[in-house]
Amino acid sequence: MSIMGASARNPHRGPLTAPAPPTKGSTVKLQGKVPTLVVALSLAATGLVFLPSTATASSPRPSARPGAPYAPKIVRLKSSDKKVTVSDTRFRPGVTEFRVTKTAHRGSSVVILKSKDLDKAFKKLGIAFGGGTGSADAMAAFDRLVTIYGGGAQGSRWQVNLTHGTHYYAFDIKTNQLTPIKVKGDRRSAKMQHADSAIWAYQQNDLNQFTTDGKLEGNWVSFENKAHEIHFMEAERVAQGTTARDVRQALKSNKDPKWIRPGGFFFDVQSPGIKTVHYQEVKPGRYLIICFMPSEMQDGVPHALMGMYHLVNAV
Repeated sequence: MSIMGASARNPHRGPLTAPAPPTKGSTVKLQGKVPTLVVALSLAATGLVFLPSTATASSPRPSARPGAPYAPKIVRLKSSDKKVTVSDTRFRPGVTEFRVTKTAHRGSSVVILKSKDLDKAFKKLGIAFGGGTGSADAMAAFDRLVTIYGGGAQGSRWQVNLTHGTHYYAFDIKTNQLTPIKVKGDRRSAKMQHADSAIWAYQQNDLNQFTTDGKLEGNWVSFENKAHEIHFMEAERVAQGTTARDVRQALKSNKDPKWIRPGGFFFDVQSPGIKTVHYQEVKPGRYLIICFMPSEMQDGVPHALMGMYHLVNAV
């Protein structure tokens, strides 16, 4: 097993492509192909061989804490090779809890996104994944055209605050199927679930970084993107003695590190300014938090190769 640039749930393992304009109640198949994925960018830059992670999404059934103001709108997502089924495609703004009950494939991940011009956005994303000259500018353009509100694999469960809008979609990154969602009406008053642990993406001296509020604990983990670029969060379980130096050496090497351990978890892509809270069973141990999204600053360079990783213990 190795440090990976694309796990079994990585949102960029399948071909992302430009869709035709969706119509009310329709499921739109994206057509065409994008040339190169995040994993290819990583390979080209470092020679690393990234294998799929063994991490799986976990969705136990916790009971709400007494007195907690926890009553979000619950929307269930289910994908197949032909469509993404959404339990409710029209609901009021406010805190919404998405639950991915089933995906078409092991590598599938369902994300919630919003865009008024998907065709242009996915064309830009294709250029960004190509990794050549202009890829960083294309990634920045995609960022401006699309807002992504998180996502996950089968069993994933997360909350996010949605505002009024008619250009939301539930999108399966493996099958390239999407279904429109409308968020309309009076705002609901539900508050987001309190998080036991917090993870942030942020930017310092033009470099993207991860940090946490301490050790990971509890079952509710927040992920907030305070940076200026799109990020996902891959948490790989590693040997207890793993250091930042070990990670740096692995990113420069073409050998698989020996300190990767089974387990881990994954929170899918989020745009700047978006905060999600995930129900996630985190096993005790040490974790490497890492992101391999293409940079908006340097052509063809994933964030991890610019230092976007963080080691943290879970109790």
